[in-house]
Amino acid sequence: MKNLIVWGFTALVALGCAHGVHTRGSIVTKSGDKEAQVCIGSEEVKPGDKVALFDNRCKDVSHNKAEFSDPHCEKVKIGEGEVVRTLNEHYSVIKVASGTPLKVGTVVEKK
Repeated sequence: MKNLIVWGFTALVALGCAHGVHTRGSIVTKSGDKEAQVCIGSEEVKPGDKVALFDNRCKDVSHNKAEFSDPHCEKVKIGEGEVVRTLNEHYSVIKVASGTPLKVGTVVEKK
């Protein structure tokens, strides 16, 4: 009985962690200057949904000129886009405005 309770609690925690506040993925491939395939699927977004694109900008912060350095990162919004179509439960295509930088690995969040 104790094992059943532990397994039940573990399952609830795992399910709770799987559903975050923000639907988030990343660009996996570009389809031109304005379109990209992202790792956010049909169960998370639909055509017409708005997304925001973010870059992680990091720099090393050295402490007392020792060998140890502490990377300091910040999430910087670099643009917005829209879901054009979903491909399957794992991937969708987004379109962004001209001039928005698209590169593999860019973080994409549903707004």
